[in-house]
Amino acid sequence: MIITRRNLLLLSFFILLSGIFFPKGVLARDPQPATDAYTLIAEVNALRANNGLPPYAINATLMAIAQAHSDYQAATGTVTHYSADGSRPYQRALAAGYPVGGNLAARGYFSENIQAGTNLSPAAAVQAWQGDAPHLNTMLSPHLTEVGAGVTNVNGYIYYTLDASTPSGGTVPAYTPNPEETPNGTEVGVLPTLDLIMPVIISTPNGEGKVVHEVQVGQSLWGVADVYGTTVQEIRALNNMSVDELVYPGELLLIRTVATQIPLTPTFAPTNTGLPTTPFLTEATFPTSEPTVIPVESPTEIPSEKVVVDSSMWTVLVIVFVALLMAGIVTWLSGRDS
Repeated sequence: MIITRRNLLLLSFFILLSGIFFPKGVLARDPQPATDAYTLIAEVNALRANNGLPPYAINATLMAIAQAHSDYQAATGTVTHYSADGSRPYQRALAAGYPVGGNLAARGYFSENIQAGTNLSPAAAVQAWQGDAPHLNTMLSPHLTEVGAGVTNVNGYIYYTLDASTPSGGTVPAYTPNPEETPNGTEVGVLPTLDLIMPVIISTPNGEGKVVHEVQVGQSLWGVADVYGTTVQEIRALNNMSVDELVYPGELLLIRTVATQIPLTPTFAPTNTGLPTTPFLTEATFPTSEPTVIPVESPTEIPSEKVVVDSSMWTVLVIVFVALLMAGIVTWLSGRDS
């Protein structure tokens, strides 16, 4: 009985030690993915620093409205600047109690960038926004001072919203929805150029071998260049665009010129069809080469025959001459004896 108690005490002691020296595995929190709103703001502020501008100050109200708008876009599966009630970015800020500065008739000192994509990182979103002046101005404006960002991830498809503004320092004007706006946020008679991003569809070369892209609503130079596998600088150079020049829906952009040999192929065809005539011409010279072989062989044979005939004739003549000479000698000798 005493031994059993001692064993139990020892076992309890070892269990206590195991709890101290071998703690249970604690479920550590996964590191925060680099697709959060604060990482996006850090990327924007790094860009501002590289351009000699002070960083944006983070504003809680702007953070809230930006996050709410990213959630709305993710819920509807659209990339748009409009809310469900048709309100624009600066109007959402006013409704949330943010004192937007500037002339509100011109939408005030407020600018919004949106972007979405599969596994899109904050750095890639900032890079995309550098493709045209309006998006770049949101990040590098010297007149904007505060910022908010929202990020929503739906199964790897990430929606980014960046709201930058400058407060008025006064009271917040009351926001009243515009009755001239439709529920989807499109003003009557107005085409929103950045409120809906249409996908870039690659154009095929035309009859002159030129690839021409027609800009659609919400498309940026960076997005067009990325899909076509070129650069913003090359597109600007081909279209004689300045660095401050914007693109607009319906504008035709020359992307590249390809297959410049296509118009020249008809001229190559007659040349190629004429090439077979050359072998025929060379073959026509073959009969002229055959007679040249015959004279080479005939001189070697004909002179040899002549040499044989001449030598035999001389032999016969010598024999006849010798025979006649001997006959003459014999006749002469026989005449003397008689």
